[in-house]
Amino acid sequence: MAFVEYPGFPLTNLPTIARECLRGGLATVYSINAVLAVMTIFKATERGQPVALWISKTFVVGGLAFDQLTQLPTLEEIEVAKSLNGMQGRKNRRGK
Repeated sequence: MAFVEYPGFPLTNLPTIARECLRGGLATVYSINAVLAVMTIFKATERGQPVALWISKTFVVGGLAFDQLTQLPTLEEIEVAKSLNGMQGRKNRRGK
């Protein structure tokens, strides 16, 4: 809507000031998403996730996708949980 003008169509026939505000808003949103997409590279590798998928998802969707990624456990946390579960299983077998 900020970049398209179709004469006679009320959704694209906006005043110049409104179009500039929309352009500025889109630029702000996508610059923040770009920064989050760069941060996604590091977070996705920590979690063993496909980097290209998360970069594209974060650039398009933004903070919602970044939050979803950061809620996934890291590979280190998964290993700790597996070792704790293994130790717990050994304790249960000894008690029987």
